[in-house]
Amino acid sequence: MNVGNVSLLFGGVALFLNSLVLLGKVDMKSAGVFSLFTGILQTFIATWLLIGASPEEQFGLASIYLFSFTYLYVGVTFILNLDGRGVGWFSLFVSIAASFYGVMAIAGGDSMGALTWFFWSLLWALFFFGMGLGRPNEAITARVALVLSWLTLIVPAMVGMAGLMNGLYDMIWWAASGTAVLYFIVSVKRTKQAVEVTS
Repeated sequence: MNVGNVSLLFGGVALFLNSLVLLGKVDMKSAGVFSLFTGILQTFIATWLLIGASPEEQFGLASIYLFSFTYLYVGVTFILNLDGRGVGWFSLFVSIAASFYGVMAIAGGDSMGALTWFFWSLLWALFFFGMGLGRPNEAITARVALVLSWLTLIVPAMVGMAGLMNGLYDMIWWAASGTAVLYFIVSVKRTKQAVEVTS
């Protein structure tokens, strides 16, 4: 079992809980505790994997810190009820970094990895607009986070741990990704219509 999949799995669960916070289904401090635990776990895993890794491997493994520090920051912010603008502006940096990893994945011929990174870049960008700039986008951010927690983290981690990565999984993942993109577009349009009606 790849220990990196453990990091992905718990990162997905933490993101799922945080999406439910935005939807008003889970208490913020309660989700913050899990985010804090996840951040600590991911930081430990990333550091453990980096020890003795080659320079090429270090580039990929270092990306785990993008997640772990996000969850640590979110966890502390939720638990202590801090101003979220710091998390928002940190998310801008992570969104840019994720885009860079996406470009590098394209250069390496990993189209699935590239799309995954661009999905994450989109999500962190939404956190930046919502928390950093204070724009009301909780409805869209919650839906994107909810979908991506399963599409890009929980399911791939479980499939990877089970050793079921194959061509069939790839086909299903691409179909699910296309559906997710359509869902995001429809959600944005419905949210805009709802805002226009209320205004």
